[in-house]
Amino acid sequence: MFALVAIVVSLLSAFYGYRLSRQAHQVSTYYGAIGLFRELDKTFVEHPDLRPYIYDAKPLADDDPNRHRVQAVAELVIDAFEWIWYRRKKLNAKAEEGWRAYIVEIFDSSPVLQQHYIKYESWYPGITRLIAERSIVLRRFERE
Repeated sequence: MFALVAIVVSLLSAFYGYRLSRQAHQVSTYYGAIGLFRELDKTFVEHPDLRPYIYDAKPLADDDPNRHRVQAVAELVIDAFEWIWYRRKKLNAKAEEGWRAYIVEIFDSSPVLQQHYIKYESWYPGITRLIAERSIVLRRFERE
């Protein structure tokens, strides 16, 4: 009888530990994503002239004086998208769908993000799957 109680207690303890671990991973993933975008927000506060390239579909001209900075921000954004998409299963379903919608909307409307992605597509397998899943049509802008 004692052995049976010990087994039940062990199983309940293991299940409880699993649930706590899963919640901890969700929180860690969520705050990791928020941290990435907090850094991006700081960049936009310090350099508000860069934000339109990501959020307002502003194209990047070859002679733009901000060219290198915009390209660096595009890489930061897509790296963050890739990280979030890689870790998405650690989020709850509602958070995953919210991030999916955000990534698709921003990526779909930003020529700068698409140019960076097209140039370095092999770096982003998660985003590649998301593009295929959501049937995002990449505009074939001139390469950077």
